[in-house]
Amino acid sequence: MPRIVSALAIAAAIIIGVFIIKNKTPAPKNSPTELIAEQIQNANQSSIDAYGAELESEGVASDTSVVIPPPTLDVPVSTSVPSGPPTATDKLAQNILETYVNAKQSGVDISDDVATQMADNLLSQPYMDSSSAKTYSAENIEIETSYSSSDIKNYGNAVGAALSTPLPAGAEDELSIFSDFAATNDETILPKLDQNIARYQKIISKMLLIPVPQVFAESDLDFINTMSQVVYEIQKVRNLPSDPVGGANAMQQYQTTLDSIVTIQGQEKAIFTANNIVFFPTEAGYSLTQ
Repeated sequence: MPRIVSALAIAAAIIIGVFIIKNKTPAPKNSPTELIAEQIQNANQSSIDAYGAELESEGVASDTSVVIPPPTLDVPVSTSVPSGPPTATDKLAQNILETYVNAKQSGVDISDDVATQMADNLLSQPYMDSSSAKTYSAENIEIETSYSSSDIKNYGNAVGAALSTPLPAGAEDELSIFSDFAATNDETILPKLDQNIARYQKIISKMLLIPVPQVFAESDLDFINTMSQVVYEIQKVRNLPSDPVGGANAMQQYQTTLDSIVTIQGQEKAIFTANNIVFFPTEAGYSLTQ
């Protein structure tokens, strides 16, 4: 399966015209470092005023004639009221503006070289989302403490059938959609991912109903939670226009998540083998042992 291209490379392509410092100034198609360096240099008094107003709305007194207290990661810089927890892009935007404010009020001359150095430093930091994938525990599945070889085989066939849940006719797999979007930056492509999200949600719903022999309890939960992570990552890419950094992160992480699914499948295959369970090619569980 092809590797997803660098998150920063995608962010550089898709972040064009997006708010970064929320001053609605379109940015040129440059590298991530050049893009952010320009945003640092282009920050203006209205950005500082908006930043101060946001701090004040959080109960922090501010005055642009003195050093503004640096915000916490829980206070996104925005000219509008956030509708949810700060995204990865909110945090990058916040850090860019904080860097600009601190430099200007310290009397630093923000030359091209200084802005580039600041941008490199900003890009070296991780920008993670405040949200995360839904997680499931043993309480969410039916674990069989007493089971037979027949129960183990039934489990394998049920899981194989769940994992084989198809996409609607004519729908594309998510990797193809990711690739098309990375090549075109066409946001109208992203709604196609709704069908992929729905498919994985169906898989999870089906797996939650399968009786799980105790020997599979750990791997089954890993399967379900990894599928939940897939849903989360595709949703992040789906919402990429409003959170380009988070979407780029998710697009990069997606490959690692797919690798995890292969690893879990290998663990379950070893359990089937240890219990002398054999699936015929016509059985749904056959896919788990290949």
